[in-house]
Amino acid sequence: MSQQDMFGRILASLHKAALDPARWSDAAGLIDRVSGAKGSALLISNATGRACRTVSFWRVCFGGRRYRDLEQEYFREYWSGDERVPRVRRLRDGEVVPTGDLYTDEEKETSATYSELMTRTDMRDGLHVRLDGPDRLQVVWAVGECIDPRGWTAAQIGAIERLLPHLRHFASVRQVLADTQALSHSLGALLDNARVGIIQLDRSGRIVEANDPAARILRRRTALLDSGGFLRARAAGENTRLQRLLAEAQSPFGAQGSAGSTTIGRPPSATRLLVHVTPVSGRGWDFQAGRVAVLVMVVDPARRPGIDAGLVATALNLTPAESRLAVMLADGRSLREIAAMTSRTEGTVRWHLKQIFRKQGIARQTELVRRVLALEGLPRPPG
Repeated sequence: MSQQDMFGRILASLHKAALDPARWSDAAGLIDRVSGAKGSALLISNATGRACRTVSFWRVCFGGRRYRDLEQEYFREYWSGDERVPRVRRLRDGEVVPTGDLYTDEEKETSATYSELMTRTDMRDGLHVRLDGPDRLQVVWAVGECIDPRGWTAAQIGAIERLLPHLRHFASVRQVLADTQALSHSLGALLDNARVGIIQLDRSGRIVEANDPAARILRRRTALLDSGGFLRARAAGENTRLQRLLAEAQSPFGAQGSAGSTTIGRPPSATRLLVHVTPVSGRGWDFQAGRVAVLVMVVDPARRPGIDAGLVATALNLTPAESRLAVMLADGRSLREIAAMTSRTEGTVRWHLKQIFRKQGIARQTELVRRVLALEGLPRPPG
């Protein structure tokens, strides 16, 4: 099989994995074959610095097989003391660096992560890359050591760099579906989603179906519109970009289509719509799969649902001040930012946090955030 054919298989696998996380292991195995790596670890989160708002995706795979024990072991035993974490966050978007560059010479001797875990899992001489996505999305991809003992070639690193925009798109689509509880849904079930716009196109680019949020956007005609049954952007330059993405996704000659994203303005609002375009032909989810060739997701960042502080107060038995603090933490704010936003000292904020920990019987911010995020989507308390 040629490298181009293998690349097409990887793209198809990534498109499937974006909607069904169980398919990531297949994609990871194909990527290992093309890049010549022994394995990889992929983390997707909404994060600021070391404090993750939430880790939404964490997979460690070798040879196309997922290792859940290593995933759990890393966060349980190593993550809090891993010296590379803040350095990875400071990498330039899309910059591929050797794993060893993220540790000092002294740390290579003393770091538990580097000298113990990475030695055992063949990750020490691998590569790292960080990718930015919309809405503070961050992707960290750790590629394992090269199978060839002579090390990485320019061609192998080039193959990894070629995959980065597709990996970014995978993470972006997956995050939207995770936020809207739509992972692993069929094409028909996606149309029932009320929190994100879904537009389904056939192989010719004609609109097959649009759910209610997407239909409202199309009716307004300020950003996207239905032009004779075809999806268009109102602004000429934006429409050119959109049509290019749709053409690349439709793959008229049988080759694997590619996914992509763009933004669309919608005057007079200053907030732009996020548009993700993904090929879906050949999924075989339901009877529509043969008709639908392209899935278009339209995300309105301004309509991102918040978590009601009153609901948090009722569910977790917190005071109004404590519940507002918990919601801000779940939204990714640091204690310093919360102090500034509430006109309190950082010491006062920490005191409130300790009271929450005492009431909940917990000792970590991540556990509090998990409990708050679990309330998202529940009805607000009456009154």
